Amino acid sequence: MITLYYLKMSVRFLTRARSYTIINLLGLAFSLACSIILLRYIHRELTVDANCIHPETVVLPLADVYSNWCPSTRMYMDSVYLADEQVIERCLVVPNERTNILYENRTYNADILAVDSTFFRFFAYPVATMQGDHVAILTRKFAEQLFGRENPLGKVLVYDGISVVVQGVVDSPSNKTVWRFDVLVSRGLQDWNRMNIEMVRVLPGIDLDAINKVSGVYRDTKYSGPMRYRFIPWKQFYFDPSIIAEKSLMNHGDRSYLLILSGVIVLLLAVGILNFINLYMVMLMKRSREYGIKKVLGLGRSSLFVEIWLENFVLVFASLFVAWVLIEVTAVPVERLLGEQIGYTPFDGWLSLGILIVLPLLTSVYPYIKYGYRSPVISMRNVSVRYSVASRAVLLGVQYVFTVVLVVLSVYFSRHFDFLINTPPGFRTERILEADLQKENWNNRYTDEQRKTRNERIERIRKALDECPYIDSWICSSFDEITSEIQVNFFNEKDKKVSVKALFVPVAFFEFYGLKVLDGTLPDEIHDVTHSEIALNEEAMKLFGYADREEAFIRAEAPIWVFFGADGSVKKGGLELMPVVAVIADCYFGKLTGGVQPIVYVISGGYERGKISIAVQPGKEKELLAYLRRTVKEIYGTEEFDHAWLADVVEEQYAHDRKIATVYSVFAFIAIVVSCMGLFGISLFDIRRRYREIAIRKVNGATLRDLYWLLGGRYLKVLLVSFAHRQVRSATPPPPSSVLGA
Repeated sequence: MITLYYLKMSVRFLTRARSYTIINLLGLAFSLACSIILLRYIHRELTVDANCIHPETVVLPLADVYSNWCPSTRMYMDSVYLADEQVIERCLVVPNERTNILYENRTYNADILAVDSTFFRFFAYPVATMQGDHVAILTRKFAEQLFGRENPLGKVLVYDGISVVVQGVVDSPSNKTVWRFDVLVSRGLQDWNRMNIEMVRVLPGIDLDAINKVSGVYRDTKYSGPMRYRFIPWKQFYFDPSIIAEKSLMNHGDRSYLLILSGVIVLLLAVGILNFINLYMVMLMKRSREYGIKKVLGLGRSSLFVEIWLENFVLVFASLFVAWVLIEVTAVPVERLLGEQIGYTPFDGWLSLGILIVLPLLTSVYPYIKYGYRSPVISMRNVSVRYSVASRAVLLGVQYVFTVVLVVLSVYFSRHFDFLINTPPGFRTERILEADLQKENWNNRYTDEQRKTRNERIERIRKALDECPYIDSWICSSFDEITSEIQVNFFNEKDKKVSVKALFVPVAFFEFYGLKVLDGTLPDEIHDVTHSEIALNEEAMKLFGYADREEAFIRAEAPIWVFFGADGSVKKGGLELMPVVAVIADCYFGKLTGGVQPIVYVISGGYERGKISIAVQPGKEKELLAYLRRTVKEIYGTEEFDHAWLADVVEEQYAHDRKIATVYSVFAFIAIVVSCMGLFGISLFDIRRRYREIAIRKVNGATLRDLYWLLGGRYLKVLLVSFAHRQVRSATPPPPSSVLGA
């Protein structure tokens, strides 16, 4: 009953001080909404693959491919590192990114995983076990793309000439997953011409560190040269920066980004809580005499704390409610900002409960100490206490420091991003279209007739490109391949080992992208598929220790190409010293933040697969797209094909930098709004407290300028001191150009 009485009194007081209550409530609500949004995103990142069944027993084998760790399988290993008695079961996955599905004579692009029934014993999805080889399971999103609102069960799709029946549809789990796919098919559907990825469920207590000490030693293999392997827990895969995986099929996380968001949360909460406490203290000053009288009449410290805590609880509860309303209203723009659709989970309830328990206690401590230990005589005085003004200034100053930190970081990251996207990369990007026109599933198990038909379709594509009046030139090349992170070990003639990026390119690559040849000459054509020429950029020449191209010879540690002859012979390329035929000018293939990378260009002929890069004539972009749609429809029966302008692809490299800059800008603006609301509430209190003084000064001839300085001067001083404190405590951020390195 006593608690209920205090609660009624708290609500009555808060409704009387409506102006301060609304300002305080909204300021805390904005801060809580932003913090909850970021906390939910971080929680989603930290609970990736929560639908994995017993993840502590799932192990992923990795292979060192050209000094890069890639998901692999034990079947490719020359030694037994995990004994059969240690393995409970295994799951093999064959990834097929951006492949083609045919439905009613229309082709659709899809990311496909070929799996077996054990996949559903490793990951919990609401779907029945796959029955048979000629079946498929679709995600709900892809099913709606194909069939709209029709029931997809029993529909027949065609993949690589094989009919499969849709047996089920899966919803996306509430948690984020590593695997990202549109269609699941059976591994028994065909012989897959791709590397398998294996997940192994092992017995508890397996010592992976001991196994990795043995498997991590390089050993010669028949076809791939020296190889080594590593075994990691599946739950470690998502955040491991050393692993290279297919981005379209496997999500990968970034812990540094989560640390950045954590810093933003701390600053936002600090601004919101300090603003809340400062305004609440202003509200309590109007009740100082009331508290003094109550203490004379026997009000104990515990009762005072309960009263203060209940008032804070009511305010926090109302602010939390408004915060969740803001979260729901801003769901769409937040999804665009963070790049994730975050659904509701039990974590949201626990987070809200934690805020309701902790935050009122935190915000009640300072007011309780200030009024609980003050004598009744001082509380009942009808004059302001000097240190009340000083304490407000200190709290306001600390709040401004945190706000200025967010603003400075926002400006820095925005300038940094602008610099990145406005700096030329050193090669041609304008009017170049990347198009995935060849809707082929490259299956080596094709019959001669199927292979002939496929080659005829490819030849029709090439002929259409040659005859197109809107095209200057075209090559088989993809910027995704150019910006790959794969490094290859090479040696110079003195056996100096260097790990550099290797690009496998056609002869026309350099002229197409406008890369300047500084020394030597490039071959006109290469017809021998077993032969390649080598070119280096300037940075690679320095790294290998060469000043003169004619003295430059390099070889690879492992074969960089392998040719299988019709007679069963195997020819390995790149193991002997090869002369450098040309030196190419440096450019930024990749992000500017990585600096100029040393590059070995492996120049070969006969490139037919993959995306096609097209140089378009000025002003003919729309005409070219229409021409390509007609061509693809004539050959494959659909106008749809993936395409992107190279300038946009290059800019997309900095999507992460754009996201960081946008996050800081948005939440710095929110911090400024919260701080301004708090300053408005405190200023409103000062104006009401100094009505008589203002009137007397106006009678005595005070101008508006004098009144502005009277009311705002002290807060301007606090702001200037806060900004100066920020500048002294931290060095000025380096200019964005400093990130270029060499």
